[in-house]
Amino acid sequence: MERRDYLMDQINEIGLFIAKLLGKLRDLDEQKEEDQLLSEAKDALTVQFGWELEEMLFMENTAFISLIEESLLAESHYEQLAEIFHVLGDHALEHQTLLRKELYYQKALCLLKYVDIQSSTYSMLRRNKIVNLEAKLNN
Repeated sequence: MERRDYLMDQINEIGLFIAKLLGKLRDLDEQKEEDQLLSEAKDALTVQFGWELEEMLFMENTAFISLIEESLLAESHYEQLAEIFHVLGDHALEHQTLLRKELYYQKALCLLKYVDIQSSTYSMLRRNKIVNLEAKLNN
């Protein structure tokens, strides 16, 4: 029983961290502080998980998912992280290249498709996000 409580605490803690980061990125977006978006995301992911955002962007999808599986424990975490990549992709052109924007969108799409395959439940919201990302990548 004690072990399950510890695991649930870990799952909740990770979920809260990702939700807090996503909220902070959305606040920066609303305040038109896009230049801080990338810096905030890089720093938070490095401190919390030891992930280097630049390395993650250029990873092959299988290696990327393996890295993510080591730290994230719930489907909602994957979807929240996908949202972070989506937000970063939406603002990548302001300070970065078109390739970088596509890489953010590809990672978001990879995470959502992974959850879609692994999940035992169908999510219309998730499907809409996948279609939206695919449309952005095909433009």
